[in-house]
Amino acid sequence: MREDYEVGIEIRRAGLSVMMALERWGILSLSQLDGLIFHKRLEARKRLDLFFSCKFEGEYCGAGYKVLRRLEKRGLAAVRRYVNAPRVYTLTRKGHEVLMKAGLARLNDYRDSVADSLVKHEILTNGIGLAISELLGLPVSTDFERQVMSRGAAGNHARDSFPLPDLWITDHEQPKAIEVERTQKSAARYRKLWEFYRNNLPRTAVVLYISSFPNGPRLLLSRARKLMADFIYVSSIEDFQKSLGTCPFVGYRGGEIYLEKRPEPIVINAAAELRGGYAHAL
Repeated sequence: MREDYEVGIEIRRAGLSVMMALERWGILSLSQLDGLIFHKRLEARKRLDLFFSCKFEGEYCGAGYKVLRRLEKRGLAAVRRYVNAPRVYTLTRKGHEVLMKAGLARLNDYRDSVADSLVKHEILTNGIGLAISELLGLPVSTDFERQVMSRGAAGNHARDSFPLPDLWITDHEQPKAIEVERTQKSAARYRKLWEFYRNNLPRTAVVLYISSFPNGPRLLLSRARKLMADFIYVSSIEDFQKSLGTCPFVGYRGGEIYLEKRPEPIVINAAAELRGGYAHAL
């Protein structure tokens, strides 16, 4: 009986961990949640595969799925289904209220949906962000986090009015904006965006592009050369995955930027943050 009680408490703590992760990252696949919360002790290569949603067979029968089903039934998390994409999960208003009451919320807003046209980009971006955060231990934030923290509710502001990079790595010496590029954009759009970055980013900041479209690095470096954007550095998604995030990002002048692994990764530790017995709410 005591063992069943302890198992139940652990499931509730895992539920809070999932809700905190969904608040921070917005949308996550089950595979990504598995790598982030339920399989932290896996070797780095296998965790990275989970972050990039490479696991499908049998994934809907493990501990992570059971916790998510429990959250779904209680209206604390919701599943979203898209064509040609893994199912993803989001927080609900009720789930965010539980985090707020428990003092565990990072934000005063939450993300409960994503457009069909953006879901693949969001899943890929979060996979990269998870790799940077969990495998390299670097302090990374999403564009949604920064919108909410800097301007209040993100839904009230158009992204184009104040463009934000997909991810941001805090670094006092050299802040790093991360742009995940799944498709090629027009020359005019790169010119407008890079001019904004040139005028608004800290002087020592760099913009790191991770490209997943054919010949992406070569095209981006060509654009950077024409615009003399020496703060732009580029890598491919293949190199990023192969190197576990430690590949060189190359500039048009030949310089290289590396994401260096920190000794102690920054991870979400819900068990240490639980307060006031709020696990019973799950």
